[in-house]
Amino acid sequence: MSLLRKNPKIEVKPSPLDKKLFMAGWFVVILNAILVLKFYFDLPETIPTHFNLQGRVDGYGHKSTLWAIPMLSAGLYLAMGLMATKMKPWHMNYPVRVTTENAPKLYPIARRMLIVMNLCFVVAFLITTVIILFNILGWVHALDIKALIALWVLNGLLPLYYVFKMYRVAKR
Repeated sequence: MSLLRKNPKIEVKPSPLDKKLFMAGWFVVILNAILVLKFYFDLPETIPTHFNLQGRVDGYGHKSTLWAIPMLSAGLYLAMGLMATKMKPWHMNYPVRVTTENAPKLYPIARRMLIVMNLCFVVAFLITTVIILFNILGWVHALDIKALIALWVLNGLLPLYYVFKMYRVAKR
């Protein structure tokens, strides 16, 4: 880990794909809010807010609690997006030794990892909103909570792919 090491200060600009992925994430965040807004006024005052592992409702709340998902999504996307786009890559921690030779390849991988993770998390928030809305509206009668948990676990494992890429770069 490079927690206490001083990494080379090499400026690396976001690629055009990084910029497109970042903008796609904002589109997903806005879509999530629009989706809640579209159905909000037709929802009952009390809605399911929590589901057990079998997909059965075990918690209820006011329909306004549904806004927590797009708001949390937007807040996290903004915070992690600022980290991905504004943070200097030499301030990040790497699982491999960063040198002046490999830094130009490692820094874009680290930035891409943050941008892709951020995008995947807002997509997971959107899918969560859709599943909850479909359940509330009666379009789906059983919530497959295990699939939803698997989606969030996969998002958590995503950095391993980029760590693997970093190890490959460091070996060369």
